[in-house]
Amino acid sequence: MGGCPLNLLAYGWDDKWQAAFATCGNADSLPARVTTMYADRYEVVTEENIVEAHISGRMRYDNLYSAKNPTVGDWVALQPNPHGAATIIDVLPRVNCLERQGVFGSVEAQVIAANIDKCLLLQALGRDFNPSRLDRYVTMVWNTGITPVVLLTKADTVPIEEVTKNVKLLAGYLSGVDVLAISALTGYGIDKLLSLLAPKMTVAALGSSGVGKSTLLNHLMGGDVMVTAEVRGDDQRGRHTTTHRQMFMLPTGTLYIDTPGMRELGLFSYDALDETFKDIQAIATRCRFTDCTHTREPDCAVRAALRNGELPRQRWESYLKLKQEEHFHERRQILLAKQISNTRKKRQKVHYNDYKRGADRKAELE
Repeated sequence: MGGCPLNLLAYGWDDKWQAAFATCGNADSLPARVTTMYADRYEVVTEENIVEAHISGRMRYDNLYSAKNPTVGDWVALQPNPHGAATIIDVLPRVNCLERQGVFGSVEAQVIAANIDKCLLLQALGRDFNPSRLDRYVTMVWNTGITPVVLLTKADTVPIEEVTKNVKLLAGYLSGVDVLAISALTGYGIDKLLSLLAPKMTVAALGSSGVGKSTLLNHLMGGDVMVTAEVRGDDQRGRHTTTHRQMFMLPTGTLYIDTPGMRELGLFSYDALDETFKDIQAIATRCRFTDCTHTREPDCAVRAALRNGELPRQRWESYLKLKQEEHFHERRQILLAKQISNTRKKRQKVHYNDYKRGADRKAELE
């Protein structure tokens, strides 16, 4: 792998990224990978060490929406600065990126992490166990073509019978998805998890606050690298302890991205709904009519499955809710396209006014 920086090989650098880097940046730029993202700055790993970085003013101006800005896991072209923070001048084309709907009414996507091999979806066993919420996470991950792994955490807090029941429930309809029960405190199930990971593999851990993402990271690292907090006793909901996204290299060589807890998860794409609900799609093929709406048609296999218990009611309601949201998503996409178009028009107008002022000034001087 000629020409690859030695320190970056462990972070996933290879000939493919080398070829992509050759078309980005400039002659003085260096390859780097974003390992930490704060509100106003980044930390990136280079061939020598980890340095602080900011995005260039040109990038900030050219990127019409925030999803194009660097995020944890991105490979970037870096302009070094011996006297201060380095400058990120370009982002290499992503293999994939995890994104959700922006918060506070935003129509933009919020990118969580990029260039991911596997995604660990954590949900705590006990009172906070919610398969419908998990459907959202699985759909988001399938949307990007990333392999999801479901981790049911805190297996030490519930009877083993409940652990087995819930693992069997999820494995029954999440076809192609590994479902594991683990306990970061006792080590239960950790060996099975490690068997799914590999050196240089990048994994992202996602889940609500209090499901044990940071506790799992501490266990895998063999020490406390992230602060943890107890969940609230009344509702078992967690408190935010992770406030930024950060990549860690586990002793096994796997790259683990820890993320803040998500209190809500709006999907930015619904393309993978059929993949998430393959069990429902399979049942629907038995309907008498190919365009069956599963409401009033005779010989509807879905309604029959609901009656005989083959299809859990909660599972069906989760599917309907996401399908309903899909229609609103189409409207948000139109609003986003208008927002980008308006931004382009405003910038073109600014450029024209600057040009006109310059031409008028030149005429005055003549």
